[in-house]
Amino acid sequence: MDVLDWLLDSDPALRWQVLRDLTDAPADQLPAERARVETEGWGARLLALQGEDGQWDGGTYYPSPYDDSEPGQP
Repeated sequence: MDVLDWLLDSDPALRWQVLRDLTDAPADQLPAERARVETEGWGARLLALQGEDGQWDGGTYYPSPYDDSEPGQP
């Protein structure tokens, strides 16, 4: 197995970029590969951690479980 094959056999988050940057894959093939990122592999795991309100850990400035017990921004 050469390096290109190894990269293409990886996570969708990497695969679509390898196709775009290192192969002669047709441009119309890329959107489908890139769409896999949100449903498979690392991208899906990361998105699963996002709150239902679209924020991460309750928000950027006041993460949950922020309870006003410390002064200023946590």
